[in-house]
Amino acid sequence: MKVGIIGIGSIAPNHIRGVKQCGHEIVALCDVITEKCEQANERSKLTARIYADYKEMLEKEELDVIHICTPHYLHAQMICDGLDRNINVVCEKPLAISEEQLEQIEKSVQSSKAQLGVCFQNHYNASVLFVKDYLKDKEITAASANLIWDRGAKYYAQAEWRGTLDQEGGGVMINQAIHALDIMQWLCGMPESVIAHTHNVALKNEIEVEDTAFGLFRLKNGGSFVINATNAASFSFPIYYMFRADGHTVQLSSNNILIDGEHIEKSDNLPLFGKEVWGVGHSKLIEEFYDCVQNGKKFEIDFYEARKAIKLLLAMYRSNGEEIKI
Repeated sequence: MKVGIIGIGSIAPNHIRGVKQCGHEIVALCDVITEKCEQANERSKLTARIYADYKEMLEKEELDVIHICTPHYLHAQMICDGLDRNINVVCEKPLAISEEQLEQIEKSVQSSKAQLGVCFQNHYNASVLFVKDYLKDKEITAASANLIWDRGAKYYAQAEWRGTLDQEGGGVMINQAIHALDIMQWLCGMPESVIAHTHNVALKNEIEVEDTAFGLFRLKNGGSFVINATNAASFSFPIYYMFRADGHTVQLSSNNILIDGEHIEKSDNLPLFGKEVWGVGHSKLIEEFYDCVQNGKKFEIDFYEARKAIKLLLAMYRSNGEEIKI
């Protein structure tokens, strides 16, 4: 299949690598700074045609798939422009930054013959899949996710859109912790309500969005899950998840899983999860998406699945300490 990449920033190499591993042809690269496209061509040994305007790329190229790796606020319109031409779309998170954008995308999804996939690549981490399988027949009554990262002023200075409400759509929740929020709802189920607080603790003079957030989500069975997130720390620790289900406690952090305090190992006493399977989710997600497109199967992380995390974080932003129905 013929592929175009829109936005040649820090995440684009993951997409380029994934497409090449699947054996598909990247025929076009697009970025408003065309030098980035030239560098990507050289770095990845591509001969893709270069565009500064993605609409021109869509008009001139016969593309089967486009990958959207642009700033958050651009995602919705680019998704729609692809789907409205019946071009399959792989989009980086977040799917959208507002309810209005979600409604806009849904109209294109419903009228298009093409598929939309969203990059919640942690669904493909071996350790997450193990926990998902372990919990599938159990009732989760309590859970938590903790993200403690370092994203200081230098990080936000790398691009003008970062740290802005109208272009990033939020701070730590929509950019870093959205993956944790997605995993929580994927494993625990969609909650009924949330009580949340978001604050700018350490970067008041640098950004206009939150660097710290707390959310208490009520589950349908009367239980709850909690998310704590900050990028105001001076070091980035691994994200830490805990689940309580049917009398068992599951702990997940990076490659490590403990169930009732015991580390999960293979039968040969080697660790079940190694570095080689943590953080390679993009390639696995892209491979699965292309397989679904080629074989007429439904890709699981579609608009309706990816929308769940957006609805949860938008409810967090509206809460300000009040209970918000979801």
